[in-house]
Amino acid sequence: MNNINIIGAGASGLFCSIILAKKGYRVNLFEKNTKAGRKILATGNGKCNISNQNLSLENFHSGVKKFPNFAIDKFGYKELENFFKNIGLELTTTSSSTKLFPMSLQASSVVDILYNEAILNGVKFYFNSFITDIKYKNNYYNISIDDKTYSSKYLIIATGSGAMKKLGSSDSGYTIAKQFKHNIVPLFASLVQLNCKDKDIHNLSGVKVNSSVKLYIDKKEKQYIEGDVLFTSYGVSGNAILDISRNCSKYLYHKNKVELVIDILPLISKDKLVNMLNKRKEILKDKDIKYLLMSVINSKLIDFIYKKANIKRKNIKELNKKDILNIVYTIKHIDIQIESTKGFESAEVVAGGVDVKDIDFKTMQSKLQKGLFFCGEVLDVDGNCGGYNLHWAFSSAFICANSI
Repeated sequence: MNNINIIGAGASGLFCSIILAKKGYRVNLFEKNTKAGRKILATGNGKCNISNQNLSLENFHSGVKKFPNFAIDKFGYKELENFFKNIGLELTTTSSSTKLFPMSLQASSVVDILYNEAILNGVKFYFNSFITDIKYKNNYYNISIDDKTYSSKYLIIATGSGAMKKLGSSDSGYTIAKQFKHNIVPLFASLVQLNCKDKDIHNLSGVKVNSSVKLYIDKKEKQYIEGDVLFTSYGVSGNAILDISRNCSKYLYHKNKVELVIDILPLISKDKLVNMLNKRKEILKDKDIKYLLMSVINSKLIDFIYKKANIKRKNIKELNKKDILNIVYTIKHIDIQIESTKGFESAEVVAGGVDVKDIDFKTMQSKLQKGLFFCGEVLDVDGNCGGYNLHWAFSSAFICANSI
């Protein structure tokens, strides 16, 4: 029997199926949704940030720190670029970034080309497939779906995680892993928006600012990052927030106090900003107080800054030295107490998953169960924002498929 069964037609499942079909296997790909690659369509705001030219390992996270290294080294961005070029997908970067996108800037291009390449190579898709039972007997896996049984010597779990359930994501891979005695590392949302109770923050909804963000856990600084911050009706979002959200989510899970300190003018030092505002005070002294910060910060932030700095003056000439210092401090220290994340429903990625201590990093095969393989996000590996999670899906699938 030359069959291989794969559960999950997302990024890793599709990629794995193509390589195996090209090797001559009869590949059955089971997917509970009505179509393949639904989650891919939502990545990169529909543009599909597929990978990154900078695959520094610090952008990947796992309970076993070095676990992703082998796959990333063996299948880097050049290998990925060549693979996709050979099946008809052209990739490009933006002028100011190392992120890789399809040249069309359409995620649908990635899904269409992967799906069609799988079909052309004979992969058989079973959509709306809800697996009711998996048994391992006489060195074969027997999958039961709608009173039918599909047998194979190898079984590949590429189910992804429970992130973005509105797109049909699933926790089923964890259930299968547990059936075969695998431990599941506790799950928490990553690359996710953050909630706070501060209504003054909520009132800034829609304001986006290039900022620096410091994360404090129980009053101790844990992480620093720069990037855009989007204020929302529930709290904060934006690329900087998504990247820092992994640690926020992790420590919220452990009941720690989580705070963000945002500097909305990170490119100018405190002293320079004090000097600038003092000079503006002299020049604009007869004007309304709003003119002091007009053109310096986003106009929608001016009243917020004055409120947080406890400034009640009406005219610039009424401001004293302490007022200026308070204004500068507030601009560079917007303190936000994080109450929760937006959860798995909104998260792009789930951290945690099948414990990689029991997975062979050179093959992606279980150390506990012969012929059982895992690839993609179902494993306890996740990446930062910037194409790293999709690259992990592809690189782990590459290792998995080529080890069979």
